[in-house]
Amino acid sequence: MNQPARPGSDRQTLRLTVSRAPLRENVRRALLRNLLRGEPPAGSSISEPALAAALGISRTPLREALLGLQSDGFLSSEPGRGFLVAPLERREVEEIYPMLWTLESLALETSEMPGAGRLKELENSNRRMAKTRQDPEAALENDRLWHEALLGGCTNTLLLETIAALKNRAFRYEFAYMQGSGRVITSVAQHREIVDALRQGDRERAVARLESNWRVSVEFLVPWLEAARGGHVTHGPPTQR
Repeated sequence: MNQPARPGSDRQTLRLTVSRAPLRENVRRALLRNLLRGEPPAGSSISEPALAAALGISRTPLREALLGLQSDGFLSSEPGRGFLVAPLERREVEEIYPMLWTLESLALETSEMPGAGRLKELENSNRRMAKTRQDPEAALENDRLWHEALLGGCTNTLLLETIAALKNRAFRYEFAYMQGSGRVITSVAQHREIVDALRQGDRERAVARLESNWRVSVEFLVPWLEAARGGHVTHGPPTQR
């Protein structure tokens, strides 16, 4: 797995692939993929000339993409310094996750109850997740796919889009935690409880377990961020929740 680049590095350009129009959106997606994985790390400055040259594009679509990422909360800017990768902050964690568990709960409450086919899909997805305890990126990707399947009966497109945007911001924190702490977090046990509740037709219990699933993230992220601020990074074995 790639290691995070050093601050100020343009290593992230090695992973970028930019296809045709709309160019700014392709650039934005490519940059976002790297930012979510800590490339470059939080607090790093971004050299627009170097990045534009590496991508083989003009500064205009690059700046449009960077402004979009700033609007989405992944970048900040300062006079004389240009764009900077947004820091990882406790405040943001404490804002993002309550929104996630509230909105996902709403989506599940307003979805059709899953039939046998979707329940089987959720079980298979959960088994795949159980095999990713040494790979942060695979664990997070399988978790995303599991939650998408869980909410597959929700027809509120705007709600699902809002949830997806928040999950991008959460992904950045969880990936950084797993890389920095040495722990790979999986939700196999909690996912199983949610599926069991749905199989029994107990939507209320499934929603309660779903909220607990997201609350746990705050419980491990906040202490880790506080330790990182003090220069103490915890390391340990893979963790399952």
